[in-house]
Amino acid sequence: MKTKETQSLQGERTNTANVMWAEKLGKQLGRPTRSVGGWLVGKLLTVRNQVLEENAVQLCGIQPGDTVLELGHGPGLGLQSAAKLLTEPTGRLIGVDYSEYMHQMASERVKDLVASGKVTLHHCDVAAMPLDNSIVDKVFHCNCYYFWPDLRKGASEIHRVMKPGGLMVTTLRLSNVAAMAAKRVMPGENWRPEAYMAALRDSGFTDVRIEDKQLKNITFQAIYATALKMQRTSRLKRELQMLSTEPPPGIICWQTEEQVDDLRAQIVGGTGTPYEGGLFSLEIKVPERYPFEPPKMRFLTPIYHPNIDNSGRICHDALKLPPKGAWKPSLNISAVLSSIQLLMAEPNPDDPLMADISSEFKYNKQLFMEKARKWTQEHAVQRNTGVMEGNKENTPDQKSSSRKRESLTAQEEAEEPAKKTCL
Repeated sequence: MKTKETQSLQGERTNTANVMWAEKLGKQLGRPTRSVGGWLVGKLLTVRNQVLEENAVQLCGIQPGDTVLELGHGPGLGLQSAAKLLTEPTGRLIGVDYSEYMHQMASERVKDLVASGKVTLHHCDVAAMPLDNSIVDKVFHCNCYYFWPDLRKGASEIHRVMKPGGLMVTTLRLSNVAAMAAKRVMPGENWRPEAYMAALRDSGFTDVRIEDKQLKNITFQAIYATALKMQRTSRLKRELQMLSTEPPPGIICWQTEEQVDDLRAQIVGGTGTPYEGGLFSLEIKVPERYPFEPPKMRFLTPIYHPNIDNSGRICHDALKLPPKGAWKPSLNISAVLSSIQLLMAEPNPDDPLMADISSEFKYNKQLFMEKARKWTQEHAVQRNTGVMEGNKENTPDQKSSSRKRESLTAQEEAEEPAKKTCL
């Protein structure tokens, strides 16, 4: 007769075994390998995903001349279905999958289409696709996103390769997915549609929604998203116009040599701070995906500050994407410059780039203030007045400071023990 302790121990062993089995199954579902488990998963995907694959293709509204992308193509059922709709010579189909085994299976299944050039397959991560920007009209996938380590990176990469107004459709059977998540087959919380839809919105998709669908006796869900491509050039023109007509106090910003992605700014050191009387120049590089990625800013004028290193890099939440940062598309360059101006006045010693300066700021503030004032006098005080009002080009002093900054960079990199990488 079994004792309660024996029964409890057997129960724990059973639970442990179930968890281990669920984790193994989840790994095979996310990335099938050439093994018995991978072979079984391939068979399962062929049977269970066919309806979802075909409906994802139909709901995309593929046109004969479109360029279409399937994410996580698996054994290639969706590729076959989509290829039938691309009847014009310009029609092109791209498939990506993280599993080498699935890539090989699909390559064999659609080998004639690959040979003809109609279909191109890539063995790669969805977060790093070897595709050009803005080339895809339609994207579809099914039972896929739950296994992505980072939903935001995946969604951003999809948005990058899509044309303005392009449609993406995801199909799933939510009841099945939830049941598998309860058994720990699905890792973490990425399986929840809300998490994926939030990542899509944050990456620049619009009209993101989920709808229930019915086909015969099968109920499934479809997630839709449209790639909203805000024109970086027009947005920056509006921002620069605002900065010209309604600049924040003590800040100017302008475009350099007709380069839309290369800006310069100047910030006047705040009254009552060790930077008072100084004029600090910054370089601003605007990425291709702005405003869905933050601008890259660095100081050209040397500044003694816990959150700004010797090469001018700035440790600030507004310059980093979530979850580690606070950048969002509703922010703009004016707001970020204002927040950097505030950071100059109110350093954050608990999140430093320069550990030694941070320690000095915390425990010997008088010495910090003296050094910061000295740096300001040496590098940021202008000999010529009226720079903010009239001259938007670098003055001789500014050019000298910029050159000094560049020469400092290589030398100061040898002093890494004094720095902390801002994450």
